[in-house]
Amino acid sequence: MTTQETTEKANSGNREGFAVNVITVSSLIVAVVFNLVLLSPEIRGGIFFFNDTVLHMLLIDMAVETITEGQNVTDSWQGTMNMGMPVFHYYQHLPHIAVALVHVFTFESITIATLVKWAYYLLLSAFPLSIYWSLRRFGFSKLTAAMGGIVSPLIASLDSADLVDLYGGLDYDSYTTRGWGLFTQLWAMVLLPPALASGYRVLRDGQGYFWATLLLASTFMSHLMFGYIAFITLGALTFIQLCRPNHPKFIVAVILVQWRRLIILVFLVAGVTSYFLIPFFLDGQYFNIRFFINPIYRDSLGYSAVLEALFKGSLFDFERLPSITILVLTGFILCLLRWREERYLIPAVIFLLWLLLYFGRSTWGPLMDAIPMSRYIQMHRFIAGVHLGGIFLAAIALAAAWRWAISRTRLWYVVPVLTLTLLLLLPAYFERRSYLSDNAFIVDETQEALHAEDGNLSSLFERLDQLPPGRTYAGQWGAGNWGEQYRVGFAHMFALLYTDGVDMMGGEYHRYALSSEVAQNFDETAWEQYNLFNVRYVVAPEKQKFPAFVRPLQQFGRHNLYEVQTSGYFDLVGADLVFEGDRADFYPAASTWIASGLPVAKQHPVIFLDGSSFDGPRLPLSNASSLISSGQSSVGTSRGVILSEDVGRNFFVAEVDVARESMLLLKTNYHPNWRVTVDGVRADKVMLMPGFLGVQLNQGVHMVSFEYHPGHFRAFLLGLGALTLALIPIGERWAPSVFSWIAHTIYFGRRRSLKWPKRTESRQARRRRRRR
Repeated sequence: MTTQETTEKANSGNREGFAVNVITVSSLIVAVVFNLVLLSPEIRGGIFFFNDTVLHMLLIDMAVETITEGQNVTDSWQGTMNMGMPVFHYYQHLPHIAVALVHVFTFESITIATLVKWAYYLLLSAFPLSIYWSLRRFGFSKLTAAMGGIVSPLIASLDSADLVDLYGGLDYDSYTTRGWGLFTQLWAMVLLPPALASGYRVLRDGQGYFWATLLLASTFMSHLMFGYIAFITLGALTFIQLCRPNHPKFIVAVILVQWRRLIILVFLVAGVTSYFLIPFFLDGQYFNIRFFINPIYRDSLGYSAVLEALFKGSLFDFERLPSITILVLTGFILCLLRWREERYLIPAVIFLLWLLLYFGRSTWGPLMDAIPMSRYIQMHRFIAGVHLGGIFLAAIALAAAWRWAISRTRLWYVVPVLTLTLLLLLPAYFERRSYLSDNAFIVDETQEALHAEDGNLSSLFERLDQLPPGRTYAGQWGAGNWGEQYRVGFAHMFALLYTDGVDMMGGEYHRYALSSEVAQNFDETAWEQYNLFNVRYVVAPEKQKFPAFVRPLQQFGRHNLYEVQTSGYFDLVGADLVFEGDRADFYPAASTWIASGLPVAKQHPVIFLDGSSFDGPRLPLSNASSLISSGQSSVGTSRGVILSEDVGRNFFVAEVDVARESMLLLKTNYHPNWRVTVDGVRADKVMLMPGFLGVQLNQGVHMVSFEYHPGHFRAFLLGLGALTLALIPIGERWAPSVFSWIAHTIYFGRRRSLKWPKRTESRQARRRRRRR
């Protein structure tokens, strides 16, 4: 090659590199700025919440209180939703604790609501950067990674017009005010691609355990389903070697090595998150398995509906030109054509794996049981894996065209590729802009409505705060209940009450407690149910009618406040029946009980789900429905009175005058971590129907205290997990030397113990001697 040819080649390479850098930077700027501009209504003006953000706001507020009180923030009691629940005991909580720590460390100068809104805004805006970094880590070029960034905001997936209103994908609808407000999933969405890329590096090179463990554990503790998706994906990626043109024995050896690394990674992540996993499984009997759930959520849509949605464009381009779908399918074909290059198999495997799993149990039937924990997950959320694989594939398709254009010597080759890119992406960007414009309209309309009623709402909330403790009811979700239409702007009234910290009944934001499904059958006309759930106040629109025992208290504009006489958070009840069984049998028994005459008679059977010691006969919980239906009971003479009660964030105290031996019922959900003292002495607690807390009391006056305490075991596991994470870099640095030293010691120690003769001749001399 002449000097001139060398110079021309170098200049060509410089031009290509410059063009790639320009396209990369431009693409990422377009994607990020698009998000920053059009998502800005999420953070401007007043702040309100009416989707799942209400749940996350309350959990962050609970975390702040726990931190400031110096208690274990990973397991505390949340008492204003669904009769209380230690939500962090069963629910991912890294995002909540992170926001709570920022709030505390900034001396509470920034409100929790502001921090939550900014977290939504910045994480959604930064998602293109997460995709870019991950594709680079997987070994793709800058150009491919940049195309992934510019495509990532454009997913528009299934909506209510398609079979059922689904959620859980990587599109705006999962996160915005107009959508579902999936706060923890948003954190996991940003963490998942880097976690997969770091995990795959461990599988391939055996290096980077610390960052892979940290990212995978963070993803898992941000959203359990996304952590699940991450590990299933990594397991599938180990089989990429089957497509490599190598000797079969070599392929098997590589797969075994990668599985060994994956198992190590699983154990490391399990060790770091053991503080959550072990208590979760130990106390799993008290976590609701969702007796009622749409079968599509549990089993997904089936292959026919999924494939139809894919080829119609509904998986990636709902109700618009299927441009992203075209790019996804083109990228899949390109990956198949380049199957000899390992990195091109990664997006194809991710997409195909989750597309097949997205078919769900309705297609695969019992075969789905081969996937760990498949009986307890919502398979419709597998669409997130489909979306991630689709983004990667679309990036490969776009990058192929641009790579061809900039590799040419003439500039005009860029023109047709740029035109093609604009034709494919601009309709998607225009549609996403329209979606976010509608989102901004909802935000602005609700803010105006809240501003117009600010005086009345503030007075109502202040009055509720002044009244004696009790739960408030403002209707429930669902087309059959007036609470669905009782709104201020687009915000449900019960959502506004929840956000203000009012102890609420109805309009639930989670169903993790065993009593959650029973509470859905709340009868607004039955006083005994108001008393059972301690619904002491009702907030309703002025035209809503109630029974006479729901007495008007005060009116605030169009909002009426009512009061109901109840026994408070405590009551003295009987417990003539004792049942033992499994949580799967709980709801049939509880639903039969609440429809029977036993609540009126204040008869609350004892329920054992964990085999606790109890002196006396027990009946099977599976037969409780028939036994309760056939049983009869009367109220009987008075059992006594509640002299006083005190209610705190994680404690209840009552002074009780017991006329005859009774159970003291606390109308909050049972959990093994409750500690009960009677007159200063620890007492045994029990679960009473419908999943509430109870303690046996003898005749006389007693001071009874209930306090939620997570114990020291969780704190010990948390410290052990932190130590595990800290030791990983040390292990990575010294483990090879240590293992080599151990192997060397064992090998030569064995030689000495067998007293093998010392060999003095060379290996070649021994071979020649043997041949002779």
